[in-house]
Amino acid sequence: MEHNAQSNNNSTIAKLIGASLALLFLLLLIALIVNLVKLGAANDRKDALQAQSAKLDRLIEKNDDMIEYCGSAEFIEEYAREYLDMVYRGETVIGGKNDNEE
Repeated sequence: MEHNAQSNNNSTIAKLIGASLALLFLLLLIALIVNLVKLGAANDRKDALQAQSAKLDRLIEKNDDMIEYCGSAEFIEEYAREYLDMVYRGETVIGGKNDNEE
C-alpha cells in the first residue's frame, strides 16, 4: 500500500512538473511572439525615420545651396535691381518701373 501511495505522489509530482514546464514554455512562446511584434514595429519606425532623415538631409543641402547663392554678388545685384530699383552710375534704364516715375 505504501508503495502505491508513493507511486501516486511521484505521479502527481511528475504531472505538476510537466504542467509547470508546459506553462513555462507557453509563457516563453508568448513573450517571444510579443517581442517579435515589437521588433517588427521598431524596424518599421526605424525605416520611416531613416527615410525622413534622408529627406531632411536633401532639404538642408538644397537650403545650403540657396544660402550660398543669396550671399553671392550675382544675387545681390539681381535683388537690388529687381526690388530696390537700383542701377549702376551712368546706366540708363529702358523700360521697367523707373520709366513711369519720370
